[in-house]
Amino acid sequence: MSGSSNSVDVLIVGAGPAGLMCAYNLSQAGFHVRIVDKKLERLQKGQGDVIQVRGMEILASLGLSSKILAEAQRCVHVATYASCPTNSGYIVRTSRKSTIQDVESPFPFMGLYAQSSIEGIFRAAAASGERRIPSATFSPQPTEAASKVEVEQGVHPIELNVSEDRDEAYPVTVRLQRLDGQVESLRAKYLLGCEGAHSWTRTQIGINMVGETSDQVWGLVDGYIKTDFPDVRALTVVENNGRRAVLIPRENNMVRFTVQVKDTDVTIDPITGRVDRTKIQPEKIKQLVKEVFSPYQIEWTREPDWWGVYVIGQRLASRYQDKNDRVFIIGDACHTHSPHAGQGMNAAMSDGHNLSWKLVHVLKGWAGPDLLRTYESERRGFAAQLIELHERIAEIMSGKIKGNSADYLTKSNLFISGIGTIYSPSQIVDPINQALASGIVVGQRMPHQVIIRTADMRAYSTLDLLTSDNLYKLIVFTGDVKDAVQRERLEKLGEVISQWPNGISSRFQLYTIMLAKNSKESVDYTDVPTSLRPYWDTVFLDDESYAKLNGGGRAYQSLGVGSEGCVVLVRPDGHVGVLAPLDDAEGLRKFASLAA
Repeated sequence: MSGSSNSVDVLIVGAGPAGLMCAYNLSQAGFHVRIVDKKLERLQKGQGDVIQVRGMEILASLGLSSKILAEAQRCVHVATYASCPTNSGYIVRTSRKSTIQDVESPFPFMGLYAQSSIEGIFRAAAASGERRIPSATFSPQPTEAASKVEVEQGVHPIELNVSEDRDEAYPVTVRLQRLDGQVESLRAKYLLGCEGAHSWTRTQIGINMVGETSDQVWGLVDGYIKTDFPDVRALTVVENNGRRAVLIPRENNMVRFTVQVKDTDVTIDPITGRVDRTKIQPEKIKQLVKEVFSPYQIEWTREPDWWGVYVIGQRLASRYQDKNDRVFIIGDACHTHSPHAGQGMNAAMSDGHNLSWKLVHVLKGWAGPDLLRTYESERRGFAAQLIELHERIAEIMSGKIKGNSADYLTKSNLFISGIGTIYSPSQIVDPINQALASGIVVGQRMPHQVIIRTADMRAYSTLDLLTSDNLYKLIVFTGDVKDAVQRERLEKLGEVISQWPNGISSRFQLYTIMLAKNSKESVDYTDVPTSLRPYWDTVFLDDESYAKLNGGGRAYQSLGVGSEGCVVLVRPDGHVGVLAPLDDAEGLRKFASLAA
């Protein structure tokens, strides 16, 4: 899908997590993409370091999780310490709590891993030009080749024009400048601004950031330590005589400390909100950490790997796209917040994941441009909730209001993990039949349950079926296929689906999950009508006798699906779009219209 030398399908400005997510997804679909970044070289150290549960699920669905799973520090609990008057004012542990309570996932942990390493994985995969996104079935898959995309460092945009002509093939024109002063004019179908909080793209299309900068300043330092602190490998929040600090265990035995810096220690530019870094150095941050963690010993065994100072600001863009739906902003370009809940990198990747599949569908002609407007309604709504959460946490962490930050984090587990995100009703989210499956929330990501592949008795997660291949997943909960009445309903369902035009049916991958009334020995994958099983490995079973060791065998019960079954449409990003009864022709037409 390449254009001429001066035209591309999509131009991406900024090569952070948001931009790289979009570049990878679009290149996997075969589109001609360019991604530029004004920095001379890629990120080497620092910045984000937390991959939440949903972030790991998304990376797995993209075929990019293996290295991270092998190397990341896995965190499943948070500890809190506070100064105690009866202990000479020294800190004592006040709580230890799970960070994954009520979180059901194949990856029930926070992965603590450098943002630079994650960006490196994206870069290598996009530059390879190979198809990396996995398939959950051996049935024939789309065969278009992936395109090769490499980040162009030291390149930045200097001028933007967007044509008002909606029929123009390449309505976006951008002038790009290189370090040597060379200027190139590039035409694109879409422009994605992923260049962070000081986004040039956002300014060009007249979008304002609404919010404010707080007076809360924090220092952070990454490094290797020798310590007698008992919770050195737990996420730990410490308060000591009015000053707070956080310990974050990292990969390869590294740790990160963030510590509250008093306004007397730094100078903040009142216009830009930026900290004068010359007023505080890593030695000062290290000393503050030692004071907060006293009486425990903290000794650095080498020079800091990275350090920084930041002021907490909570801002949200008034819009996420231009009036012509051709220019979009993503990640920190449209929302900024404190790092206390580990959301920045995750929110950016989820923004990119949400927008990129919609761009693929529009660029392929599978959907109209109105689909792109759901990006703002879904992700801006999420960001508003996120900023509200961060404001509360920041107030607790700064001591402005009473409360325990660990308690608040625990209560907010589902949202912080990312799996609690629920999108509001829209053209691709319709909760009209929510009662069919009380545990499958329309608008939320499809729940994790352990199921058995019928033909070979191998255990899978329902999420294993939801690869990020830009296809809708049609999951049929068949009920008891041995029941004559139920079998007839399934036959009719298969007839309806088989009559869909090929242009629509090719945008779906079909799976079935059977309910075993007796035992697996009495059920075969061939019991499912041929029209509902495109291949042997698309038929699964909810059977406790075989899955109980893996925590399965209760999918129907846990998801609130009755013996009559139902059909679930899952969007390409893993969120549930709509539910329908097996014999609801109107509901099935709605499935088809969602992808039209």
